[in-house]
Amino acid sequence: MYELWISVERIEGTCTSDHPMGVGTGFLIRNGRMHFQKGGPICLFSLQSILPMLTAKERIEDEDPDSDWMARVHHIQCPDPKGRVIWRMEQRPMGSTRMDTQLAVEPQVGDLKIHVETIEDHCNEGMQVGHWAFLRGSSLFLAQPFCYYAMQAALPLLPTMIRPLADDDWMATENAVICPDPQGNAILRIEKVKC
Repeated sequence: MYELWISVERIEGTCTSDHPMGVGTGFLIRNGRMHFQKGGPICLFSLQSILPMLTAKERIEDEDPDSDWMARVHHIQCPDPKGRVIWRMEQRPMGSTRMDTQLAVEPQVGDLKIHVETIEDHCNEGMQVGHWAFLRGSSLFLAQPFCYYAMQAALPLLPTMIRPLADDDWMATENAVICPDPQGNAILRIEKVKC
């Protein structure tokens, strides 16, 4: 198994994220957890494009001639055709990347906070009750390494939940998601920061 360093290699247009991605912006994937330099940010929409590749890229050997196409793919782009942020995925030996993951910004009123509310059994990715991340506009920040499987369960809801919702909208009251791993059954709660 490998850890992955994922960084912006080039931008063919203009990144319109609330905190625009720049060349060299990067994050680490190690054992199913995301580690962001200084806690982030990363564009939510770029992350949604990257996540489906991670499980395989952690496990297959790049350039293996007997492997499928994923061993030969090293780039992925954000879905914005005007921004075209091109990310490079690099396999590295496990434990070889050092970085400062101390969160450099704090949540503000109106941000979305995504926190681990309960874990029924054992989380294989090291999540604990109280772990959290937050979304400001389209930019995601992590207070500590965060399981990308659990985050992937929450991601489809976040672009809508950051916006004002009608009182009778189900998303205004149903703000919990469960991690896809039935062994841990981690429940994430998504709430607007009020103060």
